[in-house]
Amino acid sequence: MGKGRDKKKKSRANAGVKKAHNQGRREELNEQKRGRREERKAKGGEDDIQSLLAQIALQEKGNKTCKVLDDVAPPSPRCNCTFTAVGSQAAAGSQGSSAKHDVILYGGEFYDGRKTYVYGDLYRYSAKKGTWSLVQGVKPPKPRSGHQSFVHRGYFYTFGGEYTSPNQKNFNHYRDLWRLDLSGTWEWEQLSLKGGPSARSGHRIVLAKGTAVLFGGFYDTGKDMKYYNDLWTLDIDNLKWASHGQPGQLAPSPRSACQMFADEAQGKVYVHGGYSKVAGDSKDGLDEKGVTHDDLWELDLQTMRWSRVKKSGIAPGKRAGSTIVTHKRNAVMFGGVVDHEAEDGEVLVSEFFNDMFNFHLDKHRWFPMAVRPPGSAAGVRAAQSRMVQRVAREDDAAAKIQAHFRGYSVRKAYKAYKIGGKVNELLYSPAVCRLAGGKVVYPVPRIKASMAVIDNVLWLYGGTVEDVDKETTLDDLWCINLNKLDGWTCIHKGTADVSQWEGSDDDDDDDMDGMDDMGSSGSDEEMEE
Repeated sequence: MGKGRDKKKKSRANAGVKKAHNQGRREELNEQKRGRREERKAKGGEDDIQSLLAQIALQEKGNKTCKVLDDVAPPSPRCNCTFTAVGSQAAAGSQGSSAKHDVILYGGEFYDGRKTYVYGDLYRYSAKKGTWSLVQGVKPPKPRSGHQSFVHRGYFYTFGGEYTSPNQKNFNHYRDLWRLDLSGTWEWEQLSLKGGPSARSGHRIVLAKGTAVLFGGFYDTGKDMKYYNDLWTLDIDNLKWASHGQPGQLAPSPRSACQMFADEAQGKVYVHGGYSKVAGDSKDGLDEKGVTHDDLWELDLQTMRWSRVKKSGIAPGKRAGSTIVTHKRNAVMFGGVVDHEAEDGEVLVSEFFNDMFNFHLDKHRWFPMAVRPPGSAAGVRAAQSRMVQRVAREDDAAAKIQAHFRGYSVRKAYKAYKIGGKVNELLYSPAVCRLAGGKVVYPVPRIKASMAVIDNVLWLYGGTVEDVDKETTLDDLWCINLNKLDGWTCIHKGTADVSQWEGSDDDDDDDMDGMDDMGSSGSDEEMEE
């Protein structure tokens, strides 16, 4: 009797082992099938978006553990990345105090004159140590540019963006939301939420009292492009999207690449400028015109209603590709470009900027920020940096030269540069800005620079500028004390040839002299719209 029961137990045990073996074998075969499918999917051409993304997925599949490589070389040249200060949102614990001085750089793109490369790498810059670290996570988001990121309670969040094929003919826009644990685990997590904004890039997100506010952006299929002016909020604690606004309600027009900043103390969010395209006058509808905006809007976070703010003070003119950050009761804007069409679009004049403006949140007034020579008295200011003009002509005079906010490159066109009224093959004037024996060195004029504020110091990284017949992507790193404005410091000159530009003195900047410290009363000159 006992032997019979033992045989049955042994038979059942063997059957269980065999079943487990078969199950393991089936899982192994299924994994092999998935691998073969992924390999077939990755065998498309270099302009096949899905094939390129499948290749990236295969490469990342081998990463089983997170790695943080310290003291690495700076990131490669890029633009349209995010450059996010951790600040007071650092994770609690032993790393919190040092992480407050960190900046997270994520994603971006690079154009070498022939192809566009989109990145998915993530770097951490320690402003306290002056070192870069490369974070290699497990199952990170796909490479992207034109996305938006923010840090909240020890997590780094990123939403949307796009992946561009090397020839810039095909685009894949994202609508995914991810977060990265900054406490030391560096684990990525995709947050699958109901509803939410549609796929897009070029949008803007700001954080205000635990809520992320999203506005605008665009969607590009390669044939058609749509601009947005919808408004969304993300309740970060409950991870819920909410849409705001009604058709016909007063709001900024559809646009992307605008400047967006928050006044948390007053519960306001501001949108300034941006870029969009509108239909031209031709009957076929193919004649599009680029529109650079310079309007300023205020969003009340209590009522979620927009109101337009009158232009007051000495405000920046129309420009796109500028970057803005907040410091104390000020919003600080740097750089940008504006394109002027002449002779029915046959001539394009582009003005690149490296100047700074301050919008005072309490006074609702703009003030230019003039950088004084290092070591000079507080009341002595150097002249503002000069604007750079570019004149581009097409061999085919009938062709419409249009500028796209992502590149402003007019490819296959003859280009000359006009500085000080003279046509020159050089983009930048060799003149030096001097005042009281001092010398002010500025970052090269650019668009799409990345900026972050740590304590009272503004950090500026990368961007793009056009040089004679090519678009140059930058990787230089600069900083300036916003309380003192006593000169820019070049931390890393970068690998591009145009690593810095020395501004020229000009009589037109006389009205900048005698400006008080940032946020003071400034000039009485008004510019009303």
